[in-house]
Amino acid sequence: MVFRAIVRTMEAITMHCPPKKTLNLTAGIDKANRVDVITVAFNNSELIRLQHRFLQKNLKDNYHQIIVDNSTNAIVREELYAFCLENGLTYVGLPKNLLNYVGPSYSHANALNYTYRKIIRQRHPFAFGQIDHDLFPIAPFSVVEKLSNQPFYGPLRHRGNCWYLSGIMSFFRYDYVCDKKVDFMPVTPDKIYLDTGGGNWYPIYSKLNLEQLHFPNECIEPLRVGGDRHGDSLEYFDDKHWLHTINGSCWKKIEKEEEKNRLVRNYLNSFLEK
Repeated sequence: MVFRAIVRTMEAITMHCPPKKTLNLTAGIDKANRVDVITVAFNNSELIRLQHRFLQKNLKDNYHQIIVDNSTNAIVREELYAFCLENGLTYVGLPKNLLNYVGPSYSHANALNYTYRKIIRQRHPFAFGQIDHDLFPIAPFSVVEKLSNQPFYGPLRHRGNCWYLSGIMSFFRYDYVCDKKVDFMPVTPDKIYLDTGGGNWYPIYSKLNLEQLHFPNECIEPLRVGGDRHGDSLEYFDDKHWLHTINGSCWKKIEKEEEKNRLVRNYLNSFLEK
């Protein structure tokens, strides 16, 4: 209880601070059936540039990308702002995220809650969602089609008697959640830890029948020799329509980091060249 109170206090402090920098807050707002795609950036501008190219190539909806900058590196923040300026993207430079000191899942969740409450609620999209900065659509895809039969879409995480959408990717119809207390913060119902996105168990997922919903399939394949998920593997979703290169910000230290980054870069470029 004490830990939870500390986390919520730190979150509240962030919520009361204005963004450090913003750009194009109303961009794309006139698009019909608009999907606002939120990417929380963290100290890697190259991934954002690559992801933008993949979205342009393969996301078939009227979408608009929102870069939420959670970077601690001032140089990377300037690079991301310049990229958004050049490409007409929305940029939100988060204020100091105190939950960086607690852990990646809490930091990520704080960034998502901030964006939903400060940005999405003002934009009223048809749908919105968040994707990790190291997640790429590698085949033609439509979020709107996935949301035609259910109010949300994303990889399923099942913990004990609870379930929720993964923090790697989750999309929601805005009309379904706008009257609910959306919360991406990790929670521990019945002492079972649900990471980023788990807080939505209470207001959203707990009220629905899991058996009546569809979730994308998943598989993990090796990138290089080794058994480390964060350093040696790639993750695919929905019949390989989405590729997650895992640990893009290198928050978890791995062996031969530069080698992994080179392999990932070459692999992604091979899709763009097709």
